[in-house]
Amino acid sequence: MASTLIESAEILIGDELTQAYILIEGDKIRKITKLKPTSPTDLTINADGLLALPGMIDAHVHLRDLELSYKETFETGTQAAAVGGFTTVLDMPNTRPPTSSASNLKEKMSRAEGRIYSNVAFQGSLLSDPAELKRMVETGAIAFKLYLNKSLEVFDSSDQINLTNALQAAKDNNALVTVHAENGDEIRKVQQESLALGKDSVQDFLKAHPDRVEVSAVRRILGLSSQIGARIHICHITIPESVKLVKKTPNATCEASAHHLLLNQSVFREFGTIAICVPPIRTEKDRSGLWKLFSRGEVDILASDHAPHRLEEKITPNAWQAASGVPGLETSLPLMFTQLATGSLTLRRLIEATATLPARIFNLPRKGAIKEGYDADIVLVDPKAKSRVDPESFLSKARYSPFKGFECVGRAVYTIVNGLVVAEKGKIVGPPAGRVIKRESA
Repeated sequence: MASTLIESAEILIGDELTQAYILIEGDKIRKITKLKPTSPTDLTINADGLLALPGMIDAHVHLRDLELSYKETFETGTQAAAVGGFTTVLDMPNTRPPTSSASNLKEKMSRAEGRIYSNVAFQGSLLSDPAELKRMVETGAIAFKLYLNKSLEVFDSSDQINLTNALQAAKDNNALVTVHAENGDEIRKVQQESLALGKDSVQDFLKAHPDRVEVSAVRRILGLSSQIGARIHICHITIPESVKLVKKTPNATCEASAHHLLLNQSVFREFGTIAICVPPIRTEKDRSGLWKLFSRGEVDILASDHAPHRLEEKITPNAWQAASGVPGLETSLPLMFTQLATGSLTLRRLIEATATLPARIFNLPRKGAIKEGYDADIVLVDPKAKSRVDPESFLSKARYSPFKGFECVGRAVYTIVNGLVVAEKGKIVGPPAGRVIKRESA
């Protein structure tokens, strides 16, 4: 059994950083001690000056592959995750073909085996057919995604009976439902009116996604889930009012992405359609309010919503035709560590948002913490390393970013997945050590 010793790393215990040694045997953390172990190991990593953090878990990633491999593959996406400090990612179901049946899920899992550099769990699309949903649960779907904006329509979610049946099926199988909370019917109505008048600018796009489109969808799904007793997780939340609704609802959690936490609509002046995503980047008032809620823990977790496209799919004079989404796997950690450096965020809160709470919400036992007996998924971070966001250096196929040129402090130096060093200083140095993670009984 291969062994690795991480020596002289700083580990957060309580709210204090303590220098310690971490002994890894096989794929597990065997021992954490202040005294250097005397037994020989196969590999020793000098982590003096580095922080040892639990491998980060990204609950919202589009790995593409299959018929969308031209945008991203399991290899390129998980390599990007590894160099960015993410040891586990949760893949979204809006692929081609979509993850909307047990057979499609099995095929996706099979295609990923042996090709992934971080661990991958797969979300299925929410279904109103209870028998098929149960088969997907038994196959190992980690959660079920509901697109209220109708970008993946496997049933008519505007029909209250259909939606109720789908949520009931999820509850009966003790399955978590993750939600893109925007009112798709209202968005499309404004879009059609704008196109009829020849209005196709970024500002016209933003007018179709006002705050109320999110807030009304959040209120609707939380109200229905409360009646049924289903567990709900709101994805990429952007409006402080939406967060407050989540916090008032039992069995509900939410996430925010770095681009919604750190950017406002002034970004469109420089990057235009490159910065288009849904929900869109908001006003400074919304952004600053969201950041305050995130920094004090009312937004539960950080998720990148890594959504890769070809650059030519992003740059277009017609904003309605621009592919939606930005890459985030390689930028999230340095952007957040920069907030630590400025005192806007604590290390404890960052660990909670990127490891502890994602593991708890998505029921990933033995992950999310550096503890003896836990999986050896660890990221060693240099908190003082300086870098500039350079999309040309991304391992993701999506080599663009609305954060291009941002000066950052803090970067992942080593990423260890299942006990093996996979990434070092921005490069892949190890094998595809990631595993397909299947849902465990909650």
